[in-house]
Amino acid sequence: MIITVMLAFAFFIVATLYSAVGFGGGSTYIALLALSGQPAELIPLIALPCNIAVVAVGSYLAVYRRNFDWRTSAPFFVTSVPMAFIGGLISITASVYFFLLGVCLIGAAISLLLRRAPDESESFPQSSRLASIIGGGLGFVSGMVGIGGGIFLAPVLHHLRWASAKTIAALCSFFILINSLSGLAGQALKMGTDAVLMGISVGAPLLMAVTIGGVVGGRFVIEGVAHQRVAQLTGILVLLVGVRTLLAWFIYV
Repeated sequence: MIITVMLAFAFFIVATLYSAVGFGGGSTYIALLALSGQPAELIPLIALPCNIAVVAVGSYLAVYRRNFDWRTSAPFFVTSVPMAFIGGLISITASVYFFLLGVCLIGAAISLLLRRAPDESESFPQSSRLASIIGGGLGFVSGMVGIGGGIFLAPVLHHLRWASAKTIAALCSFFILINSLSGLAGQALKMGTDAVLMGISVGAPLLMAVTIGGVVGGRFVIEGVAHQRVAQLTGILVLLVGVRTLLAWFIYV
């Protein structure tokens, strides 16, 4: 009971921080679940619904505020959705899973720590082929590990000057949402009914915690709290967890 309460509080903090910078927090949910001793096969089934809950509101607001551009976003989704589903279907050993998780966490931390205000002085000539390649690759990894992938997509799009900051944020929010849904479908089909029910049982209080955290983080965005500082703080925390995960993997192997 005490562990569940502590885990729920940690999930609340993560959801608050990540939603304040436009992400869902899936990579850190997974790390926390791993460190708490949850079986590797259950972790994506718990983390992905939490990811979905946090980014769902952001995705809705993106459409409501007309920041989302369906035309330029579609090429990413055409490949990411099926590849996330395929990635979710793939069975990997616990050793491989935690290695991939550690690498993804460190990559996510670097993207947060190096986050800068985007330069919108000129735009990149958008390529549907490039978007499809990026979407498919990130979708596959996201589905296999159990994350949304937006935390990796955002710095790439900013580097390419793909669109305005608001448009990129909206695209990444939807990218996380649909990849999480698709990856969850693949994971559920792979693991079966018993594992899904167990994931629901363990994940219910955590889902409530991240929903509240997502609302709080959304308030930070509305009230204009400095995103750069929040991103850097989150990046440091994720980096520590990522290194810890890789060390545990090294000892495990």
